[in-house]
Amino acid sequence: MGTRKPQIGFIGIGNMGGPMATNIAKAGRKPIIYDLRKDAVKAIEAHGAVGAASLAELVGKCGVIGTCVLYDHQVKEIFLGPSGIVTLGKPGLVATIHSTVLPTTVQEIAAAAAKKGIGIVDAAVSGASTRSRDGTLTLMIGAEDWAWEKARPMLEIVGKELIRVGKPGAGQVVKLGNNIMALCNQVVHMEAIRFVKSFGVTQEALDKVASVSTGASWAMSNYDHFDRYGIEHTLAGTPELHHRLGKDLRYAVAVAQDKWTYMPTVSLCSQLLPELFEARWAENKKKSKKKSKKK
Repeated sequence: MGTRKPQIGFIGIGNMGGPMATNIAKAGRKPIIYDLRKDAVKAIEAHGAVGAASLAELVGKCGVIGTCVLYDHQVKEIFLGPSGIVTLGKPGLVATIHSTVLPTTVQEIAAAAAKKGIGIVDAAVSGASTRSRDGTLTLMIGAEDWAWEKARPMLEIVGKELIRVGKPGAGQVVKLGNNIMALCNQVVHMEAIRFVKSFGVTQEALDKVASVSTGASWAMSNYDHFDRYGIEHTLAGTPELHHRLGKDLRYAVAVAQDKWTYMPTVSLCSQLLPELFEARWAENKKKSKKKSKKK
C-alpha cells in the first residue's frame, strides 16, 4: 500500500489564489478551501473542492495548507490569530505563504510554528493571474528540508519553476528584489511614453525601437498585462488597487532600512507608481468610451 497523501487545504480564493486552488482541485486532490467571499468558494467547488465553514475547520482537517491573501496583517491573522494555522495546527502540519509580505513576518510565523512542530514554506509567487490559471507560476522557496518535501507535491501543481533560495523569509526577499526591477521598470516605461507623446510621437513607435534596442524590458514587452490587471483584478475600479500596486516597493524600502540599505530610486518609484497607474487607467477608460460611441 502506498503512503496516504495528506489532505490539502487552501485559504484565500482571490486573483492569484483562486486559480491555484482550482488547479489543485482539477488535479484530483479535492482541496478544502476557505474564503470570506462565498461566491468565490462556490466557483471552485464546481471543480471538486470542498468549502470549509470556518478557518478552524480547515486547519483541523488538513496536513498541507496553501495560503494566498492580500496583506501582511491578513497573513498574521490566519497564522497567529485565535483560529489560526499555528494556533490550532498539529505537529507535522505544513503551510505555505504565497502572499507578498514582509520577510520578517514570515520569520516571525516560522519561529512560532517551529515551537509546535509545524513547518512553514515561504513560497512567494511570480507570474500574475494568467500563469496562475495555467499552473506555470515561478515560486521562490524558503523552507526547511522536511517542510519543503511535504509541500512539494502541491507546489508542483501550481508552479512550473520552483526555485529554493534559502530559509523561510528568503523567498520574500527574492520576490521583493524581483519586483523592484519589474515595478520600477513600469514607472520608467510610463514616463518614457509620456515623454515621447509630449512631442507628438506614439507609444507604438517608442516600443518598436526599444524592443530591438537597449530600452527593452519585461515591463515594455508586457505593457498590456497591467491594463488587464486594472480590469480583471478583484479590486479593479477601487482606489485600493492603485495603492496596492506600490505595496511591494514600500515593503522593500521598509525592510532595507532595517539593514541600513538605502534605495532612494525605489522609494521614489513607490510613491509615483499608484498615481501613474490611476492616470493611465483613467485614460484607457476614456478611450474605451470613445470607441463605444463610434460603434
